[in-house]
Amino acid sequence: MPGRDEEQRVDGFPLHDEVEDFAGRKRRFVIDCDEGPLGFTIRAREVRSRGEGYEFGAYSETSPWSALASVRRKMHRALATRHLSGSPGAYRMLHDRLRGRITWSSERGTTLVVDGIELGMDELDSLLASHEGFTFELRLADGLD
Repeated sequence: MPGRDEEQRVDGFPLHDEVEDFAGRKRRFVIDCDEGPLGFTIRAREVRSRGEGYEFGAYSETSPWSALASVRRKMHRALATRHLSGSPGAYRMLHDRLRGRITWSSERGTTLVVDGIELGMDELDSLLASHEGFTFELRLADGLD
């Protein structure tokens, strides 16, 4: 039996889901649920052959199904918006906003995942260089909110 602070798997998970992105491509996700002493955490991770992809999370104190509904809303909303255009080494921003998540790996160090694409700090530097003189606002948010 798990201890008080350990998480345990919830019956019915993992689930598999597909969501259409901004370009009409189907993106596949594995959705896991862990039950902790204070509630349920749902995480949806994009299935990819290599590299990081989209990842979403939600938390509910009362029901895994409530957290699942929240994750699915996030997935559909996020995949409907495209932030980047171009190709590796030549990405450009389509709006005045980037939205994604921060990751780290021993190979690349800190990276941002935007539109399911890993951006290293050099690539971020190139994106921002074309906006010299602009102002910016940095906002970090918990991935489970």
